[in-house]
Amino acid sequence: MKYPNLPAFPKICMLAGVLFCFLLPRQTLGQQSKPYLDSLLHTATANYPLIKAKKLQTQALQYAVKYKQNGIIPSLNASYQVDYATANNITGMVYPQFITPISGPPSKGNDYSGVPGSAASLNLQWEPITFGQRGAEVDLAKGRLKYGQADENLTLFQHQVNVIGAWLNYLLVSDLIKVYRSNIDKAAFNLKQAQTLVISGLRPGTDSSSFQSEYTRAQMQLIAFERQQDSTLIALKELVGGHLPAGLAVDTSLFKKLPVIALTDTITTNHPEVQLGQANVNANELALKSLKRSILPKLTLWSTGYGRGSSIGADGSVNSGDGWRFQRYNYGVGAQIAFPILEVFRQRPLWKQQELITASSREQLLQTELHLNTQKEIAASNFQRALQSAQLAPQQLHSAEYTYKGIQSRYKSGLINYYDVIQAQQLLFQSAATVSIAYYSAWRALLNEAAYSGNLNLFLNQYGK
Repeated sequence: MKYPNLPAFPKICMLAGVLFCFLLPRQTLGQQSKPYLDSLLHTATANYPLIKAKKLQTQALQYAVKYKQNGIIPSLNASYQVDYATANNITGMVYPQFITPISGPPSKGNDYSGVPGSAASLNLQWEPITFGQRGAEVDLAKGRLKYGQADENLTLFQHQVNVIGAWLNYLLVSDLIKVYRSNIDKAAFNLKQAQTLVISGLRPGTDSSSFQSEYTRAQMQLIAFERQQDSTLIALKELVGGHLPAGLAVDTSLFKKLPVIALTDTITTNHPEVQLGQANVNANELALKSLKRSILPKLTLWSTGYGRGSSIGADGSVNSGDGWRFQRYNYGVGAQIAFPILEVFRQRPLWKQQELITASSREQLLQTELHLNTQKEIAASNFQRALQSAQLAPQQLHSAEYTYKGIQSRYKSGLINYYDVIQAQQLLFQSAATVSIAYYSAWRALLNEAAYSGNLNLFLNQYGK
């Protein structure tokens, strides 16, 4: 399974010569303190509808196990009936399905007049020994419960990854806004400086209007950044169930430090997705076992006690009033063992079907392990490269700052025109934004590696330091 929110890094494009950053849907960046991230994860776990739905499904499967365990409880039925029917009867055998039998000796002929009757009974039926059938059904229910629990754990894990990714994205946008506001301050300073030089006659009037245009454009782009920040915050709000926990305060200090490479196992057997696949294999194996146990014999114990009333006497006389009261009482106990002799031939195709389904689930598990291990290796490599890039980015920023200061001095001295100042300012902004994005990319790559390793602590333990 892929984690669509993990590899999505900001798309950087040039807008009128100035860096502008767009993020994929539900992606944002920046950071806050670890306690607030913990609050986000806790709130999402408690409030996100999909997670709550998975928990309810798991609870439902727990009751399914209890239902199968209750199969040991005997069946006890109490009944009472009254009827109005004819008494015609004939001896001989008839297959009982779809035919309602009547009691009494055979009648001399057909008499279609009806007479009342009544009966009450208490019947107990118990299967204390099923030769493993009930146990197999209980085990199957438990296997499905484990599958439901694994599905719940995977859903929670993937959602936590998405929440962390959305939070990182929100912090990135917030940090880029700080960088861009610094760029606007520089544009305002250049505008004021140009106006002063124009008034003093040292620069042409077009410089003032050019810097004014650049300053206005920078303000418009800042609004676009702030709109993106609002969108990412709303997306984050959705991921935590519609209500952000109290205490939201942007702290982008995360982008002033880099994570370190953490040693991880090369096998992802503890990954929630692998555990889900294993639970699926186990459930299919138990389903096959239950099918094969279904053809075993059953031992049934039964007992009954009942009373019956009839309007027809032993001599054939009819007294309608006698039908409303009980005249005879009986009891009975017995045991029965039943062997479904030919059921094995009917069940064989079903067994084969389940065997193939089980084999398929094993191959799917192998595919999941192969995919996760491959993606984990890729994530580890990307993390190393992201760290290398992040370590180089500050050098580019230092060079851009040095160049910008030199260009400003030369412009003030009249040696260059306004265009060179604007270009140097754009280069400085792009370099500052590149540092933020490079640090973000390193943290995002670490989250990627943690996600494919199945262990978010690889990220959280360094995030909180």
